[in-house]
Amino acid sequence: MTSIHQAVREAGTEQEIYLLLTAYVKATRIGDEMKRLSEHMTNLPLTGPEDVRRRIQGLFAGLGDASRRLDDISRTAIKEALYLFCEALLRLNGLHAAQRGDGPPEPMDGGAESLSQEPHLAPKPASMDSHPGWRSPRREEKHDAV
Repeated sequence: MTSIHQAVREAGTEQEIYLLLTAYVKATRIGDEMKRLSEHMTNLPLTGPEDVRRRIQGLFAGLGDASRRLDDISRTAIKEALYLFCEALLRLNGLHAAQRGDGPPEPMDGGAESLSQEPHLAPKPASMDSHPGWRSPRREEKHDAV
């Protein structure tokens, strides 16, 4: 059986992703745990990638509130929704990159091909000692000794 997360990861179009998210929102807004979220979070239809981003931000805020209330049921439901919406946003970004020619159009399923590729690493940050506003304790000791 395919999970909704896997279906989102393998979606071939934006419309397919929005259809899956809409089905999820309709199914979960009935539950008590989602009633605590703002109406914006459960309002339909989804209007685009920016709407998905705003909902993710709202879910993070809801997760913080549920954590402060020690409400494990809501936290679990919100974390599940966050996982799905983040997965959807990643897939939407992948589809947009493929349309621009920046990336692969294949599903982002994490298969064997992705494991054989070299990971992209961020460049090493510059030393803080070279930053004009930074004074390390070692530098101050050197200046005091002079």
